[in-house]
Amino acid sequence: MTKVSIILKKEKRAAYNSIKLMGININGIIFGGMVRDEIIATHYKSLFDEHCKSDKKIYKKFWNMNYHVETAKRTLIPNDMDIYFQNNESAETFLTSLGTYASAFNGNIIVRNSILYDLSENLVHKKIAVNLYIGRTISYVGIHMRLKIDVIINNSANNIIEPPFNNGDFTCNLFIMRKSIENNYEIRLSNNTGTILDTMSFVKKINLQAKIMNDLIDNKTEFIRTCFREDAEYINGMRILKMLDSNMKITNLLFREIDETSSTENCDICQMSLQTQETRPGTFIELLTNKHAINVMHKPCFLKYLKNEVYKKNRNDITNEIECRCTRRNLFNFKKSYNYSSVF
Repeated sequence: MTKVSIILKKEKRAAYNSIKLMGININGIIFGGMVRDEIIATHYKSLFDEHCKSDKKIYKKFWNMNYHVETAKRTLIPNDMDIYFQNNESAETFLTSLGTYASAFNGNIIVRNSILYDLSENLVHKKIAVNLYIGRTISYVGIHMRLKIDVIINNSANNIIEPPFNNGDFTCNLFIMRKSIENNYEIRLSNNTGTILDTMSFVKKINLQAKIMNDLIDNKTEFIRTCFREDAEYINGMRILKMLDSNMKITNLLFREIDETSSTENCDICQMSLQTQETRPGTFIELLTNKHAINVMHKPCFLKYLKNEVYKKNRNDITNEIECRCTRRNLFNFKKSYNYSSVF
């Protein structure tokens, strides 16, 4: 009897890699979380490779996240894929190839149109669900695996730019992946970040690229979105919450994580002592919104408060703008955070 062991994460990464190369070879440009995750995974894979040098048999444990936990991020796989095509013909070729790929695994693709609220009208957005069935036999239908792909299509020949289309949100999302002459593909900073990076000299840009990449590997990033619409603070808050949920530290906001505090005050939210570690273990949040004094509270308490504050969508009666305020009713000013970034 032949036994086949399926590691779903391994299969999912292999499928995303196949689709990634498929898109890149049709001159697609990949951006967003997939590029970010590849930078991190590649770094930790190289560390794991070093660990396996003395005994190649260890490599069989690559997908065992409980082994060599300090490089566990080597197994990181993206939640979805964002890809941009500079014309509709390339996008249609990609969708046709994607359908053929899915059918080889007894699956299909589902395409639906979506709306891009932040970007130019000449950009079309399609959301793709790829359904695959792996491990199928004569009597077994196989394991269903679904992949998510966002396709952005430029329908104007007069405005050819790269993601993030001069509209970056975090420094860690300024990288793109595209076809390279020397290799299959390259990862580099976009030429259309909407920051000083776009006009910076080559040497300075390479140095700053190294800093942004090292920050990413250290789970750090900067929030750089510069939208000033009335609902900007709500969108900003949602993006920041999503990044915080992925355990990234955002270093240029009006609040920051600290590991310890000498404050003898109580937490604004739970009203328990900040020095009572049994009640709220972990790091603290230091608020910088009060110009007269720094306010410290438990991190879990603050994150719960922040989520509720963002979801409220409170509007200023005079400006009609959505505002987020701290526990002492001072403005967070997410939309001014870019002023404290290294790329502005």
